[in-house]
Amino acid sequence: MHNKYEVDMSSVSDSAKTVKQKASDYLSVGQIRYLKSASDLRAYLMFAFNWLLIAFAFFIVAVWPNIITVIVALFILGGRQLGLGILLHECSHRSFFSTQKQNDLVGHWLAGIPVLVPIDFYRPYHFTHHTKTGTDEDPDVGNIAQYPVSKDSFKRKIIRDFLGLSGLKATSALLFYVLPGRAGNAVSLGVNSDKIGTDAGWKMGLRNYLHVVSFHLIFFSILAASGHASLYALWWIAYIFTHPFIIRVRQIAEHGAMPALASEDVRHTTRTTIANWWERLLFAPNYVNYHCEHHLLPTVPSYRLSEMHRILKLRGFYKSNEEALVEKGYPEIIRLASAG
Repeated sequence: MHNKYEVDMSSVSDSAKTVKQKASDYLSVGQIRYLKSASDLRAYLMFAFNWLLIAFAFFIVAVWPNIITVIVALFILGGRQLGLGILLHECSHRSFFSTQKQNDLVGHWLAGIPVLVPIDFYRPYHFTHHTKTGTDEDPDVGNIAQYPVSKDSFKRKIIRDFLGLSGLKATSALLFYVLPGRAGNAVSLGVNSDKIGTDAGWKMGLRNYLHVVSFHLIFFSILAASGHASLYALWWIAYIFTHPFIIRVRQIAEHGAMPALASEDVRHTTRTTIANWWERLLFAPNYVNYHCEHHLLPTVPSYRLSEMHRILKLRGFYKSNEEALVEKGYPEIIRLASAG
């Protein structure tokens, strides 16, 4: 049966189909060993930084309550909700911390559960994305397959994001499919919804709901104890109204409007975007912008990806593959996405 996300491999050169890039083609054994080494200190510092930014967003509204601080806070929170998603992603690879227990517990409770994504759900979802990138079996392909689109189409997508339509759809999927265990490999986010199953079991669903409710009761209680219980609403307003736009731009930057959806060569399907400070605050938290490096060697923790990028660039990894490296930042990503 024809799938609307079916990859047209005829559009990819023969070399793109057959030449698989290996990290060892560009990195020595010692460099790979170093890049894959985990630093618990750096991992915990990154978690602390993300949660301090979240606290800062609440703080500025508590101290200076006005429309400007509320808007700023909503964008900071939306960016940090993505940031927590990236930390969940890192822990799902079990390479962010030095032990599996730390990756599973910290990633689940301080990254995944706050944004309604249990790590046990996310891990198989994301691993399938890595092994099936751009194919019909990639759970993320529906997010990027249509790009580039026309400027008018892109504007309509952004309007839907900021009106909360995208956020409500995604939140409903998480609440009614992911958390209760009704979805298998991430199909709950609107991709291949016909494949929804019930194999996860009601016990997992009950546990997930209990974890979400427990965490958010504590979250709310902390804000209430500070005398600002109403600020808790900002978390969900950001989740529904600003987070979806930020997620969209990040997804496009990683795999959208590339020469191919699927290829053996990651440089044909995956992009690294050089980001400035405000872009890192919003679209590229926790070094997620070094995405081509991540797909080349997925078990390198994100705090070492910038080092990996410098080595690869010096060794000609991007030579003749300029589309895999955008150095003009995220405005260029939006231009590429709306050039259809």
